[in-house]
Amino acid sequence: PGAIYDCGCSDIPAGDCDCDGNQPDALGECGGPCASDIDGDGICDTEEVLGCSDADAINFDPLATEEDGSCQYAGCTDPEAENFDVLANANDGSCDYLGCTDEAAINYNPTATIDDASCLFAGCTDSTAANFDADANSDDGSCLYEGCTNPVADNFDNGANLDDGSCILSGCTDLEADNFDDTANNDDGTCAYSGCMDAN
Repeated sequence: PGAIYDCGCSDIPAGDCDCDGNQPDALGECGGPCASDIDGDGICDTEEVLGCSDADAINFDPLATEEDGSCQYAGCTDPEAENFDVLANANDGSCDYLGCTDEAAINYNPTATIDDASCLFAGCTDSTAANFDADANSDDGSCLYEGCTNPVADNFDNGANLDDGSCILSGCTDLEADNFDDTANNDDGTCAYSGCMDAN
């Protein structure tokens, strides 16, 4: 007998995949319709489904066959936040900011979510003052010191800024005396009287 060929009298021509002149398509199917599979993933380019192919992303598309870079990852996207997430590209409102969270403080920070113990409370911080405020940690110059504030008083207190009625004003307190001093509240023995001093 003579030689046996795939296509009768000849072999399948080079480049063809059958005796009808068909050639393998991009997916290797003989005479198939796929013209190209550029990324070689076994899916014809015309059948690719673009989308996010990362299961960890919030917009993961299980039908996606071609990653298009649209994946979104939830987290804090503000570099100024304590919990900034470099991988996040979709802010989920979880950002935390350090600061004073007490509205009564003079440095209250409405954007702070984590109190960092930096709150300042104004008031008198001197324990010797009449209005000492144990809750204050930022002296506002309001301290009051009791004492005699009259500079002409015997016991004038230069450090006092709240008169406590303790001023001592020496002078003659006798209404009958020639030198009666209506401002004096401490008789100093200086009263003088007019008239005859002769007992005879």
